[in-house]
Amino acid sequence: MFMVMANPSLLLKSIFFFLLPCLSWSCPEYQKQALLQFKSSILAIDSSFHDLDSWNSSSSSCYLWSMVTCSSPSNSNENSNSSAVIDPHLSHLSAQLIMPSNLLALLFFIRSLRVLDLSWNSIYGQIPALGLGNLSNLVHLDLSSNSINVEISTVSRFWF
Repeated sequence: MFMVMANPSLLLKSIFFFLLPCLSWSCPEYQKQALLQFKSSILAIDSSFHDLDSWNSSSSSCYLWSMVTCSSPSNSNENSNSSAVIDPHLSHLSAQLIMPSNLLALLFFIRSLRVLDLSWNSIYGQIPALGLGNLSNLVHLDLSSNSINVEISTVSRFWF
């Protein structure tokens, strides 16, 4: 502790050294585009929605976006500097936002998802049967408190 107090620049250099690799991580472009299209679809329904403001195309990585958890590059199947999206935090987006289930199709392209919590979002309609089946890494699915229809055969693999 004394050494850090005596040399604050050493502390800053150490922090920079450990954070530099994180700043260069990027999510795969197709995952970034899927999330941006999802955001755009939500804004088309409610332009006053601001919870996803940090999701923007000028950011080089989804890793830095709020409400998005990514894997570390060493745990990703993508290239060595890539961090795959594993959990977009999408529960409780808005009580006033009513979303048709077809918006979820954009998320089904992100095969690296491990968690998909869409609870309490006023989502209505039929979920495309092939959609959930595309998420081969999914271990947690929460669709509670919505008005969606899902075929049992589509989600049965999550219950066993």
